[in-house]
Amino acid sequence: MPAFPDIAKIAYEGPQSKNPLAFKHYDANALIEGKTMAEHLRFSVVYWHTMCGNGT
Repeated sequence: MPAFPDIAKIAYEGPQSKNPLAFKHYDANALIEGKTMAEHLRFSVVYWHTMCGNGT
């Protein structure tokens, strides 16, 4: 169940988009080094909360 059911999913619209509520540089399906950006982001979010979130 989404946290905000009345708000639509934020879309990737590219760097030329004028929409302030759109991703301009994040395409979840883009492949980088054999993984999607979504797979890379999952690790970075976990790392941030585990290693950096408490100020260490």
